[in-house]
Amino acid sequence: MKIPLEWLKEYVTIRVSPKVLAHRLTMAGLEVVGFLEVDGERVFDIEVTPNRSDCLSIIGVAREVAAITGQRLKTTLSPGARGKGQGVRRSLTFPRPPSAAPRPVIHIEDHEGCQRYIGRLIAGVTVKPSPEWMQRRLIACGVRPINNVVDVTNYVLLEYGQPLHAFDYDRLSEATIRIRRAFADESITTLDNVERKLQNQTLVIADAKQAVAVAGIMGGLGTELTAQTRNVLLESAWFDPILIRRTAKALGLSTESSYRFERGVDPVGVETASQRASALIVSVSCGCEVACCDAGTKPKARTTITLESDRMNRWLGTTVSTANVRSMLAQLSCHVASSGSGTTLQVAVPSFRRDLTTAVDLYEELARLMGYDRIPSALPSATLTQTHPGSAFLGFHTRIESLRDFCVSLGLIETIHWALISKEDLTRCGFKAEQAVTLANALSQDQAYLRPSLVMGLLQSVRRNLFQQAAGVGLFELGSVMQARPSPMEKQRLGIALCGWWTLDWQTKEPCDFFRLKGMLWSIVEHWGAGQLQMRPAVCPWLDSAQTAELFLAGTSMGMAGQVARSVLQALDVDEPVWIAELDVASLLSSGQKLPKITPPSSFPPIKRDLSILVEQRWDCASLERAIREAAGAILRRLELIDRYSGKQTPEGKYSLTFSLEYRDPEKTLTAQEVEAVHQRIVQHLASHFAAQQR
Repeated sequence: MKIPLEWLKEYVTIRVSPKVLAHRLTMAGLEVVGFLEVDGERVFDIEVTPNRSDCLSIIGVAREVAAITGQRLKTTLSPGARGKGQGVRRSLTFPRPPSAAPRPVIHIEDHEGCQRYIGRLIAGVTVKPSPEWMQRRLIACGVRPINNVVDVTNYVLLEYGQPLHAFDYDRLSEATIRIRRAFADESITTLDNVERKLQNQTLVIADAKQAVAVAGIMGGLGTELTAQTRNVLLESAWFDPILIRRTAKALGLSTESSYRFERGVDPVGVETASQRASALIVSVSCGCEVACCDAGTKPKARTTITLESDRMNRWLGTTVSTANVRSMLAQLSCHVASSGSGTTLQVAVPSFRRDLTTAVDLYEELARLMGYDRIPSALPSATLTQTHPGSAFLGFHTRIESLRDFCVSLGLIETIHWALISKEDLTRCGFKAEQAVTLANALSQDQAYLRPSLVMGLLQSVRRNLFQQAAGVGLFELGSVMQARPSPMEKQRLGIALCGWWTLDWQTKEPCDFFRLKGMLWSIVEHWGAGQLQMRPAVCPWLDSAQTAELFLAGTSMGMAGQVARSVLQALDVDEPVWIAELDVASLLSSGQKLPKITPPSSFPPIKRDLSILVEQRWDCASLERAIREAAGAILRRLELIDRYSGKQTPEGKYSLTFSLEYRDPEKTLTAQEVEAVHQRIVQHLASHFAAQQR
């Protein structure tokens, strides 16, 4: 925004040098990025932030200068004032033209897109070059002069920040203005002589037959002012900022008007700028205003904000009196009234300050006026209270940290992944989009969902490590997942991923497999004393159906473990087999960590036996192990599955299992007869409950 210093002085007295003024404006939030010299006149080049649309005008910047320098804003120039430093105050009247044009008819058909539309009919104008003083000011602001009527609309745009447009009234069909959305396949040739296709949501200004302007952006070539124009319809309106921005982006067309409408113009300024422009057109074109049509709704009452000066001082770390707060707010054109206690103020915000909506916004304004460099700096203070280690939160946090340390002791490396994932990540692992919580304001499609599982991130880390030529990968993650059904719920999960070689050196080669993963899970459960871990065959979308186990603790499902499905690995371009487990942390830690139970070694020797049985495939190994322990009693100290076979030598629908059993009595040496009796009891128990046959 270019601001000529000479024009600015018409509205506020400036008693400091341009350099000092530029510095003070910059410190107040209006950054002066440079100085220009145009025909010997000093011009400020100011960067205006998007929230300060009121400063996209000469008067808006003058208000800021008056506020930060303690000066008074001068009375607005009368509509007939000529400008250029002479301070002329004169009212110009002209006789009504002998043949007045018909009164315009204005219909607002889209009240959402246009809340107010003022049309002033100025008859008997003479289109010619604008006065030299006006042209010079427009050029100083970077605007090319065109003719006296168009130059007035640009002049008032720069002066008040309100976009205006002038139509050749005689070229409007049936003297009618309609503010509506564009029809299907409607087009318009704009003033830049480009034919533009209009979308259905585009707001247009139309006459009785066709669109004559793209609302808030650019007029149409069909109603352009020419040397033959005698009657002008002056438009001043308030258009919806979001709608104008969408249209400007869709058309790839940005103008001085759209730039201001996108940021929001002053609803009250619609009428003020219309009056100012009409008077200037009458002054420079020898015309006469013969009609004014005001359609739509007038602005609502000022927004009122309650401000407590004591609270403001606590926020800013200042000691400003309530009287000084009132004075500074008055400098911002706010109307201030007391309410309740003397320190509580009711602040009516001016219509042009659309960015002031809460008390915190007023705190910032007061800080700007005081000067950020004048606000004392101090380190924040807080009182720390000691929390007893037995509290629920601290206790859970401590157990989480202990679980993390234990996973590290198993030889795993911790990873941390984003909780936001893409739809592709979901579908790759067999999840549906409905199973994940969707973000309403996602920054990108790659971060549109909250993860329902830790699997997506772990697989990406495995893939990245393999691509970096890692021989083996052992990872874990402790993190939150979000379940969408039946209602959104956050849960803590522990994920473990293994791939490649666990041990690889010149002497030992130990690959990662399901049994190593199972051993880790057993170690975690035993370390926490949460009960006995049970595994049952299951189906999981991201695991191989032949190597999938559902994990149970005390009869409650707590997660899944198994080999990642080949289809998932192919989608990730991973050739190595990967084993993954995911556990519910709350189920694991709910009972709290128990002290390990130490059993002294027995001084009596064990007796070892093997047991080979043939059972139907519908029976899982875990069920058989439980049955063996129940039948054996206390003298069975160790039970281990050492072989599983299914092939030509086994009947169809059955498979062979071989267990290694170790019997030991802590108080005496067992005899062969005692062990044999227990062993046969196990065989009979399996035969009666599982139809197992001893081999």
